[in-house]
Amino acid sequence: MHAINLSVLPWRQMQLGAMSTLLALLMGCESIPKNLKELPLVNTFTSEQPSPKADLPPPIERSWPDSNQDVLNQRARGFGLVNSPELGRYLNGLYGRIKTQAGVPAWPGGVHILASDALQAYATGAGNIYVSLPWVTGAESEDEIVAVLSHEFGHIYLHYHQLEGAVADADTATGWLSIGVAIANKTANATGWTQVDSLMTAYGLGRGLVTTVYGRSQESAADSFGLNVSLKLGYSYEHGMKVFLERMASWEEVNEQREKDKNEKILQYMRQQAKDNAAKKSPKANNAVSQSLNEFSGELSGNMASAFQQVIFDINNASKNVRGDHPPIVERIDALAVALEPFPELQADQAAVVKPLKSTLQAKRTAELVANYGFAFKAISAPNSPTAMQLARKSTTGITAKHAVPLFALYTVLNEQQPAANRKKVDAGQVLEANFSSEPDRAWITYQERSSKLKDVRQIPEAKKVMGMGLAYFQNAEEAWPQAIRFYGETQGWDEAKRLAQNCGKNFRRVSVRCTQAATSPDEAATAERKSKEKADQITKKWFKTP
Repeated sequence: MHAINLSVLPWRQMQLGAMSTLLALLMGCESIPKNLKELPLVNTFTSEQPSPKADLPPPIERSWPDSNQDVLNQRARGFGLVNSPELGRYLNGLYGRIKTQAGVPAWPGGVHILASDALQAYATGAGNIYVSLPWVTGAESEDEIVAVLSHEFGHIYLHYHQLEGAVADADTATGWLSIGVAIANKTANATGWTQVDSLMTAYGLGRGLVTTVYGRSQESAADSFGLNVSLKLGYSYEHGMKVFLERMASWEEVNEQREKDKNEKILQYMRQQAKDNAAKKSPKANNAVSQSLNEFSGELSGNMASAFQQVIFDINNASKNVRGDHPPIVERIDALAVALEPFPELQADQAAVVKPLKSTLQAKRTAELVANYGFAFKAISAPNSPTAMQLARKSTTGITAKHAVPLFALYTVLNEQQPAANRKKVDAGQVLEANFSSEPDRAWITYQERSSKLKDVRQIPEAKKVMGMGLAYFQNAEEAWPQAIRFYGETQGWDEAKRLAQNCGKNFRRVSVRCTQAATSPDEAATAERKSKEKADQITKKWFKTP
């Protein structure tokens, strides 16, 4: 027997080969919808940049999804939205100016604030723009805020949301990828992974590859649109679009390091678990040679586990570089600089517009809200710290007393910091119920978390009551249904869950796959995983000539 030096395997060739195979199979798949293939590309393979002084292309006629329904769906994601009327008025005033400059002042939609401490911004086909609190509170000037909103409105104006329906149709084209992930799982003894993990990993990779070129062209065109509109509104490129992109670049660097750290932890875990599994399956060593062989087998299993998982990571990273939902920031900044080159007057030193943004953020109610959200996110990130309880309680005072994020912070700290032995343990979930009674602050996560924990402690009637209240409010929000279906499967039976999943598939096409998965009973999931492993066994034996 010869040891295999995994460090010298040609991983780059494997990556390129895997990527080529994935792309060839996927792009040649007949189940990809024609409308996806026929979507127009915008400046994808050319460095030509539209003039920032040019007239905008005429708007494309379209039918608008219901804006309020869209907002409800966003409130069912993550921690929902931040209810800040004063800040909302300020942002929507800027959005109104952008629409007017673009010649479409009557278009629907508004700006809404995401309850997130990450740097997030996106637009939807309903005309709504969603920006996270850090985009607003961290901005140095109004120029930067207008740059963010103009860029996101570019996606709406240029009608790139037609891609949403096309990508939904492409789901069937990505199913085959789960076999590839199953092979990696089998080779890695599948420790720590489930069939759902495999399916979702394959789905995410496949869907990303389907939208390869479209994501890159969209971002570049939205940058050009945002530059055009913001400059015509009198804002500075240096303080606006450039700062916007530079701040995004800094955030992506931080996230990239976080991703690397997470991946390394997964690899370490898989190495150890694979070694442990191999040791359990090996016959008990009765001499030094047998013990050495068992140890080698375990070490090899662990290395193979991490090696194949690394291939998955590398394929995902390579696919990001190929498809580039957001092309490299430096390329985007360079492209805008090229567009501005013929117009030195547009690059002249110009003071940033600071006062309106500063005044808005310093207003009493807005300043209190921003401070309380800061306390809440600090408590959530370190719930066991000595100051966590004080921060969490402070965050639930005043105007944020019923907001989801502060309440979730207090709930998390109460769960983590157990009371002293002589004190009765409190039901931390009760604090979440304050969110139920506040119409503008409601978030699906509070209902979902409260009902789930009541179910876990066998308080089924109370759990059903909470879930029923939540669905009464969020029944038209597609994001609520996968969790609700899983809940009813566990409390009312899997036949009921499958009935709900069928209705979900009819009413909410974009989450139909997730609803079907949610209605899968533990026995069905175990059977599916067994079959997946059997298939992986067959292919692994064929590819790696294993016995």
